[in-house]
Amino acid sequence: MENTNLISNLLGERSNFILIGLTGRTGSGCTTTANLLSDELQSPTVNEVNYNNQTYFTGMDTKRYEIVRKYAVENNEPFKIIKISELISAQILNLEVDDFKNFIKSVINKDLHQKLDAVLKKSEFTKSQKAFKNLSKECDFFVHGTSTLDHDLKDLDISKWFGVIKTFTLKLKEVLKSDLANSYVPIYQGVGDSIRRTTKIIPNYREQPFEPQGLFSLPRMVNRLVKFYRYKDKKDNKKTYIAVDTIRNPYEAKYFKDRYAAFYLVSINAPTDDRKKYLQDKYKFTVDQINEIDKHESGKFPDDKNEYKCGACEQEIKAKSAYDKYDELIISNVKKCIEISDIHIFNPRNEAQNHNVLKSQLAWYLSLIKHPGLVTPTPQERVMQIAFTAKMNSGCISRQVGAVVTDVHYSIKSVGWNDVAKGQVPCNLRSLEDLENFSSDTTYSKYERNNEKFRKQAATELIKIKDLGKKGRNLAYCFKSIQNTIDNEKNQVHTRSLHAEENAFLQLAKYGGVGIEGGKLFTTASPCELCAKKAYQLGIKEIVYIDPYPGLAIEHIISIGVNPPKLIQFRGAVGKAYHQLYEPLMPYKDELDYLSS
Repeated sequence: MENTNLISNLLGERSNFILIGLTGRTGSGCTTTANLLSDELQSPTVNEVNYNNQTYFTGMDTKRYEIVRKYAVENNEPFKIIKISELISAQILNLEVDDFKNFIKSVINKDLHQKLDAVLKKSEFTKSQKAFKNLSKECDFFVHGTSTLDHDLKDLDISKWFGVIKTFTLKLKEVLKSDLANSYVPIYQGVGDSIRRTTKIIPNYREQPFEPQGLFSLPRMVNRLVKFYRYKDKKDNKKTYIAVDTIRNPYEAKYFKDRYAAFYLVSINAPTDDRKKYLQDKYKFTVDQINEIDKHESGKFPDDKNEYKCGACEQEIKAKSAYDKYDELIISNVKKCIEISDIHIFNPRNEAQNHNVLKSQLAWYLSLIKHPGLVTPTPQERVMQIAFTAKMNSGCISRQVGAVVTDVHYSIKSVGWNDVAKGQVPCNLRSLEDLENFSSDTTYSKYERNNEKFRKQAATELIKIKDLGKKGRNLAYCFKSIQNTIDNEKNQVHTRSLHAEENAFLQLAKYGGVGIEGGKLFTTASPCELCAKKAYQLGIKEIVYIDPYPGLAIEHIISIGVNPPKLIQFRGAVGKAYHQLYEPLMPYKDELDYLSS
């Protein structure tokens, strides 16, 4: 018993409190995952897990799954679910009806404005608002953040509070779907963006000054709920397992990463065609509506902001506004959330009857979260972790990418990262101040030192950030950005760096080695059109990537010809989570010795 308690205490910090953030593109299955976690998760046997009429687990992964499944079955507890959409509903119920009506008018087509009174009446907004505000203590604590003493927490009735919010959310969602042109997504996206920009829900929020605290308004609501649940569970001597559905802003994700060692950001990824079919069949979204949602979630704005309206929302973004640069902070940037995720899970949308592929992966990673080191990483995880580590070598100040080339058996043949050619100084070690002072003819090119237009634009950039140099920051700059500003274009040829995939391919040519035809390319970002063409020419058979927004590389470069590479979105743990999940707290032999003594 004493040794059993020893092991339990060692694992206790991992198994007593787990906080998971779910992220993914609309329709990928975050809510499905949350629903599975909210009940006792049924872990299918290895023979029940199939995809495209083939066994999902093969080779040693079959043995690995049998081990983690056994642990999952014996250590299965449901999660509490915190839905970001319901917290947004709580903020909406804090509004007066006319204020909410004016906000909706600012984000939907004018042709629908005359339907608003009927829509709000049908959704029972006034009735829900009255019930919501009657729960004054709960509203003050969870919405406004009013400090509540620990001994007062026991008096909060969270079930009634959430009951009102859930009922209102379901009614409003259904009415917006049926009576207001399926406008639930753009309205809730707009509310989220408004809160992140201003801390409030106000019409035409993009014209308002950016309030930095707005980025953390919704995460702080989640955090107060987490504290409440932990307080209650601790008093009842229970474990606290919480999943947040759905995080779509990377700064909200980083809020939890910075605060909780027990936090894991989990991306749920579905094949694009299956995901779109699911949205069309279940929610009746049109192709244009799905494309609009994807554009809004990709985190990108067109260059010409004079002619751009944000996502599905109709608010103009004025190029001369002093606050335009903050738009990229507040929007739903799912692309970036997936990039920074700790665990990547594959959800085939074509197995809606059982979700066995999804369930098996959840069982795998929940078991490792509770008991690290039960099994070793998969070959795919092992190689992607090397690519993930390699990207840290990059001196690019825009984005770091790593790549690994292997043979068909996952044996590593070369490693690369995006950076300048060997012998040149990377961008993060150069400086606008040094350029202005002609400090080196080997660090800065003849063009940079002598071209009048370039030097003038560089001087303009230096003026903008010169004060930061007094605070110890290196005033590094991107040559491509300055040159494109001069040329008034977006030319990728101007970049100083080689791409990570390109660099990995060149290592093979530079140092020699066996051919890689039939091999695999692992990259932390999906390959661009140029690198995709190189992979095709080299005979790469599989490209494994993390980023789900590969542009034309899939639809144009790779999906053609008689011998195209197979593209596979990465599945598994990477980065810090790789070590957290696969590094045992003690050697497994020692653990068994203690337990059997």
